[in-house]
Amino acid sequence: MTPAALHTRLGGYYFFYYATVGAFMPYWAPYLTARGFSATEIGVAYALAGLERAVMPFVWGWIADHSGRHIQLVRGTSVASLALFLLIPFADGVWQITAAMLAYNLFWQALLPQFEAVSLVHLQQSGGDYSRVRLWGSVGFVVSVLSLGPLLDLWGILPLPWLVGVLFAGMAVASYQVPETRVAAHAEAQAPPVSLGTVIRRPEVIALLLACLCSQMSFAPYYNFFTLFLERHGHARSVAGLLWAVAVVAEIGLFIYMSRVIARIGARKLLLLALVTTAVRWGLTVLLADYIAALVLIQLSHALTFGAYHACAMHYVFRLFPARLQGRGQALYNAAAYGIGGSVGSLGAGWTWDHLRPEAPFLIAAVIAAVGAWVVWRKVPELR
Repeated sequence: MTPAALHTRLGGYYFFYYATVGAFMPYWAPYLTARGFSATEIGVAYALAGLERAVMPFVWGWIADHSGRHIQLVRGTSVASLALFLLIPFADGVWQITAAMLAYNLFWQALLPQFEAVSLVHLQQSGGDYSRVRLWGSVGFVVSVLSLGPLLDLWGILPLPWLVGVLFAGMAVASYQVPETRVAAHAEAQAPPVSLGTVIRRPEVIALLLACLCSQMSFAPYYNFFTLFLERHGHARSVAGLLWAVAVVAEIGLFIYMSRVIARIGARKLLLLALVTTAVRWGLTVLLADYIAALVLIQLSHALTFGAYHACAMHYVFRLFPARLQGRGQALYNAAAYGIGGSVGSLGAGWTWDHLRPEAPFLIAAVIAAVGAWVVWRKVPELR
């Protein structure tokens, strides 16, 4: 297979994976609200899923690293998670829906960490640019969000799981187009074996994981409640979808030049800038929530707050974890940032939304992002 064909197939998987996320993330909280969930119950459901995300990626990573069959694992778990996800429209009541969400999420948590491990090794072997392949995921997200917003305004929110399922099926099919690579076999020449325990005890690894945890904990109110927050301020669901799309379009623009930006600025400085900008973003979201033009400008900061953050995180994980530990390294990163961070953030966001005021989760998120920036400034080293 030529490098161009390989990069197209990798980009195709990212497209459908993030198109699925784009169909799910902006609209799932309104869907759960329509199915009878309170904000606290939404927070609990997301938090329980986050606990799975704190454990299951590492379980799947251990299986993948020891079997060497990363892409086969992605294929099998894609099909299993799709089948379980499609039980949600038939579930009755808050706890049945939550149970169905947790069931599909067990397998969903295998997908991105293991595909990232496969993608990074393929791209290193073929000389490809990760950011330019990964940007197709952002394109998929934008296409999904912009397509679904008007449809859900027209049809209502209840058909959402079936629309998500169509994109989910595309992702499963795309996984069968990507060839296997033995990540563990791509080990460093002349380097002695290093245990996972040794790696995760290193101060720079602990600091990175803590900074990433703060980043994604601060994103929990955005991921879970941004659309509801906009609706409370009088904005239509289609406007919410447009604002989500603006954020990811900005991310795409930065991804095109990301490798050059990291080379020029350095991953540490860029990661620090991303977290500082994240803190400012959540504060401004609260202050300017009634002004569409201001919200558009704020959403453009997503290029830094997520795009630059994610590229820098991948830069560090790929270099801090030996090749034979890449599956577990990616899993550990996802578990710390999106699992623990997302779970704690979701619980806190749901509780403060119900018991304080809807602005409170975003203001607290700004403080948490500032803590993450301090960790990067004081503890995360530059890696060349």
